[in-house]
Amino acid sequence: MLRIVRYDASMATLWDEFVKASRNGTFLFQRAYMDYHRDRFADHSLLYLDERGRIAAVMACNEAGKALYSHQGLTYGGFVLAPKTHADEVRQLFDVTLDYLRRQGFKEWIYKQMPSVYHRIPSQEDDYFLWKAGAELVECNLATALDYGSGPLLNAEYCRRNALTRLARQGVRLDMSAELDAFWPLLEARLKAKYHAVPVHSLAEMRLLRQAFPDNIRCCTAVDAAGGILAGVVLYDTGQAIHVQYSTATEQGQRVGAQDYLYLSLINHYKEVPSVRFFDMGTSNEEGGKVLNASLNRYKEGFGARGVAYRKFRIVVE
Repeated sequence: MLRIVRYDASMATLWDEFVKASRNGTFLFQRAYMDYHRDRFADHSLLYLDERGRIAAVMACNEAGKALYSHQGLTYGGFVLAPKTHADEVRQLFDVTLDYLRRQGFKEWIYKQMPSVYHRIPSQEDDYFLWKAGAELVECNLATALDYGSGPLLNAEYCRRNALTRLARQGVRLDMSAELDAFWPLLEARLKAKYHAVPVHSLAEMRLLRQAFPDNIRCCTAVDAAGGILAGVVLYDTGQAIHVQYSTATEQGQRVGAQDYLYLSLINHYKEVPSVRFFDMGTSNEEGGKVLNASLNRYKEGFGARGVAYRKFRIVVE
């Protein structure tokens, strides 16, 4: 039977090594990423050990009141599994977790599921055991991802391809190593003007994360012939998938289709990277998933991308 050990800082190296070798972990679960905002969340992460003391799984969590959450500071969560963890062991993960939560006095467990595009090998055993546990789906957001394995099935629409060739003739180019300091003021200004919002991360936080994960976090821009930024994105590279974390364009960039140029240039670039299968353009929802921004979602579909669900479940602890 598996047993639970609560994470503490002395286990950071052990935790990170497991995540890197797992079948569905990404760099977001490494402690340098999670701990940058440790002052905002009461960490209650868990390690699951087999009878020989080997890690079978980990789960990044925080506690808030009488609830244990798949870490609220992360986009997705759930069990991160060892390559050899079997379905019956995933059943045990649910059993021992519910028993642990009862003993600790928790009343509910909020399980934020990892979308399948981030699995290096199939890892959807939790779907079955969430159903068996009577989990309630409490939130669902719709992302849009391009699958490089689909071949020519979903090609970008003509208007997107046209922007790529048209702007290239005008001297627009892709900068794959842009500086955050140049992009961030543009992002902040556009979010404030359009949505009365601010980025989830501050510039200082994103600098810190990029310094910790230089191979995983990249700022890319489309620049004109004079070097001025027309559009930009911050990408998270998990190896299996590329995720668009932030994206915006200047007013001029919007007029000339610079975001089309940028996206299609990046899609074409990562098409040649053997380890990458998916290009995840992010969710298109508002109000906790209840409203789909149909025009934004349709824009992303124009690149050949289709729907991927980001789901969150609630399990009552009885």
